[in-house]
Amino acid sequence: MKDKLISTVSGIRGVIGQTLTVDIALKAGIAYGAYIKGKRVVVGGDSRTSHIMLKSAVISGLISQGCDVVEIGICPTPTIEMAIVGEDAFGGVGITASHNPIEWNGLKFFNKKGEFLTQRQYEIFKTFLDAKDIQPKPWSKIGRIFIEYNWIEKHVNEILGLNLIRVNKLKKRKFKVVIDAVNGGGAIAGPMLLEKLGCRVIRLNCTPDGKFPHRPEPVPENLKQLSAKVLDEGADIGFAVDPDADRLAIVSELGKPLGEEYTLALSADYVLSKKPGPMVVNLSSSNLNRDVCDRHKCRLYHSKVGEANVVEMMHRKKAVIGGEGNGGVILPALHYGRDSLVGMALVLQSMADRKKPISELAGEIGPYVILKGKGNIDAKFDVKLSRLQKQLSDQKISTVDGVRVDFNNGWVHIRRSNTEPIYRLISEAGTKKEARELITYIKEKL
Repeated sequence: MKDKLISTVSGIRGVIGQTLTVDIALKAGIAYGAYIKGKRVVVGGDSRTSHIMLKSAVISGLISQGCDVVEIGICPTPTIEMAIVGEDAFGGVGITASHNPIEWNGLKFFNKKGEFLTQRQYEIFKTFLDAKDIQPKPWSKIGRIFIEYNWIEKHVNEILGLNLIRVNKLKKRKFKVVIDAVNGGGAIAGPMLLEKLGCRVIRLNCTPDGKFPHRPEPVPENLKQLSAKVLDEGADIGFAVDPDADRLAIVSELGKPLGEEYTLALSADYVLSKKPGPMVVNLSSSNLNRDVCDRHKCRLYHSKVGEANVVEMMHRKKAVIGGEGNGGVILPALHYGRDSLVGMALVLQSMADRKKPISELAGEIGPYVILKGKGNIDAKFDVKLSRLQKQLSDQKISTVDGVRVDFNNGWVHIRRSNTEPIYRLISEAGTKKEARELITYIKEKL
């Protein structure tokens, strides 16, 4: 995992001092500045200890190409996306490796809509990344830096102003909430939002110093500290975010992690009850979303994995909500990006409106068991996938993104990762035994 720099439409990621260096960050800044033709750009990122080092290099590259840089500090990735539009910028760069371990960092690139570069935009940008002769601007045309550290508060206030969020009603409920921000980019934003919603907030790992107290991906095995704190405090709910706060996981009042797949389904259940319409999820997302759409008589569409792919289809289908089963909620009424903050607000509003604990709301959808595995890619990986498709031709198969096979009792999806040099193998069924059997069956075929 540490021997390769990852560069895809989802951005650049690598291990600091090994595959991701200051030189690479500088080159990426130069390339992006040239790609946007020296126009205004927003830069921010999560709290990793390598943040300042990479940010300085990226900004230097951008300024050398004539870009004026709006630097918004340590913040969630969705805050960067909103700032791009709010600052009338032509794009943005996020310094983050998202959920990857502490030794990693990376760069995410956004267009002027505050969205990930589309596949076509990324292909054009990559020609600049691969170029070796990008010339700097002369002294009289280099860019400037503008500091704007108020975008977290602006982001929070935009959520409070949504029609779907009834702040006065939430303030009356005074929910007790524990939030684990893993000392990342959401360490200020998450508690700020919750307090403005009238919650009694118990902070857990909310110092944005980049010193992650546990593995940062918000999956159940990493939420033991949060689960214990919810029980100790008698809290109504626990929230966990990843380092750049675009993913949200939930722990119930019983101290049980619901699993990240429930985040989007619970958010959609509330949104579609108020504003019915199409929903878009990726091919690796749970059938919980299908059941929620069926409940509200709404159409569900599946895209390739990756935020850029989900967003592109959401635009085409005019979706009212969408996202990914990794805890990524996308609400177009706010902006087209995965946003843990708006996910918190939607879930709390659902609890307030329906006057039910989160465990009961979750119990009304599903249940399904989803298992997520991964493995190393060998030289014959694509050949094996092709063979698998032929062997299972009697089943419902999608080859939009790797191979997804739908069986009578569940589904399996196998595909190359966009963010790590591995393949991902995901299965879902009504029981853990069935989900495990599906994975075993596919591995045997491979």
